[in-house]
Amino acid sequence: MHESHLIKPIIKGLTEHAKKEKANKVTNIKLKIGELTGVKEDSFKETFKVLARDTILEGADLELVFFPGTKIEVISFDIE
Repeated sequence: MHESHLIKPIIKGLTEHAKKEKANKVTNIKLKIGELTGVKEDSFKETFKVLARDTILEGADLELVFFPGTKIEVISFDIE
């Protein structure tokens, strides 16, 4: 779970933003991930699933788009 330190701030930020929007649930998340971060898609998604349990993000579909670079950015997310 080396991705934990990358995922925790994403969960925190999306949770805070969704709550400001008075959302009940985040349903879809699209992230742009730099290939130089060393992130492996399956491992990232599994770690995200574990860390999102009991949050407003639990069960959200997670789409990852890889690009040459070192950053991770939130492209979009949908709320209900």
